[in-house]
Amino acid sequence: MRRPAVTVLPLILLTAILGIPAGVRTAAAVPSIAPAAEQSLRELLDRECNHLDKEKLYTQITASLGAELEQGMAPDLLKIMEGVIKRTDFDTVSEEKTTEIIGLVYGAFKKGAPLAHLDDVFDVAYVNTVTVDQLAAAARALQEFHRSNVPQEFFDEFVYHSLEEGWDPAVTPVLARGLIYGVDRGLSPNRVALIIMLDVKNGELKNKTADQLVLDALKLVREKEPRNWKPMTPGERDLAAKQDRTRELERKKGELDEELEQRERAFVMAQTQIRELREFPDRQPTDADVQKLNRDLEALLRKLQGEITRYQTQQKNIVVELETTRKDVGRRQASRDRERRQRREQDLARTQQDISSRGKQGRFDRGALESAVDRLLGTPYRFGGDSERGIDCSAFTRRVYRSQGVELPRNSREQARVGLNVAFGSLRAGDLVFFDTSINGTISHVGVYLGNGVFAHASSSKGVTKSAIKEKYYAKRFVKGGRIFND
Repeated sequence: MRRPAVTVLPLILLTAILGIPAGVRTAAAVPSIAPAAEQSLRELLDRECNHLDKEKLYTQITASLGAELEQGMAPDLLKIMEGVIKRTDFDTVSEEKTTEIIGLVYGAFKKGAPLAHLDDVFDVAYVNTVTVDQLAAAARALQEFHRSNVPQEFFDEFVYHSLEEGWDPAVTPVLARGLIYGVDRGLSPNRVALIIMLDVKNGELKNKTADQLVLDALKLVREKEPRNWKPMTPGERDLAAKQDRTRELERKKGELDEELEQRERAFVMAQTQIRELREFPDRQPTDADVQKLNRDLEALLRKLQGEITRYQTQQKNIVVELETTRKDVGRRQASRDRERRQRREQDLARTQQDISSRGKQGRFDRGALESAVDRLLGTPYRFGGDSERGIDCSAFTRRVYRSQGVELPRNSREQARVGLNVAFGSLRAGDLVFFDTSINGTISHVGVYLGNGVFAHASSSKGVTKSAIKEKYYAKRFVKGGRIFND
């Protein structure tokens, strides 16, 4: 069989090569699934699917993620599949949407987004169109917020807006850091967050950069709260400069990595072409100047080799500086994180003590609790929401328990740390009920038990609803109950 002629000129070759993204497949055929991957996927679906159609979901996943499963099942992909399926099965999300969300979460994870915070936020994709980059940016923002002094009720809402309104992923971290900075300077988190979100919603980013939008928002709040403003300390300024330098180095390294990969692929393809030209010179078109093609390809190889060497040197220098700045920032950040955790633990201990005292002294009012639940039935789910326009699971239980004169912590994991632990068979009306619907195997959902085998909760797909706790799915995901009142 005659081999194809080598007729591509070097300049065209270089242009074409540098325009091909890494990992692009030219074959249209669906890849085969490795037997071990198939077994792992089958076992997962058998174990986790109660409402979802196992065969339909299997077909969807293998069609969408088959390329990832050719060589086997990556542990992280299996973990993400399990966590997403647990949640979507819990909320009766469709097989198509489940597969889409698995791809979104895994794509964001591969871009370096923290899995713990992807776990917190991927529910937003149930009802909103979200890209991989937007989800990754939201998860990174959550990570930074959790290491900041911004109260959760404000940063959850902030992150939700970034996804609901489709913020540019490049803008989200700038705006998030602006909110963190404003709070660190003593400004009211609700005012800073509200002004930034309103400015974005009103299209201010069409006329100014994200940095300028943040500066204008902080200036406005500072004018309203002049006495609250706290200048940065020398230590804070130095840490901020190091953090900025780290982000800049990471950006440069990413660009260099991409450029280097392109040159290396171009080099390999040029080598292949020159080898074929030399081995099969007689197979070129009769009007081809083989010697000129050979010289051009050799010149191209020398050019690419020089560029590769230059990029490798730049890359090495950036990696050395980046490692140094990361270690310095890491040490300082770890110290600040320890201080924040200590303050948070102290606050939580006081909350636990207050709730314990209330539980011992007060009496549970079943009628007030049921009325509070009924008022919220049908309220749509909204990540970070705490109003009748939209509410999440822990905000729902907080609102319900305010009818009892008790203020619960903001999230389900912290709510699980107050009150007395109760086993499944000992539940009684008014107990909080906690479930594991997470990627990481932790408490991630909370509701309130109403008695007679029924509990109320804010479901991601149905909003505030009532469900049978003995239903197979809920019984399987149940972790524990929490009792506030001892009477």
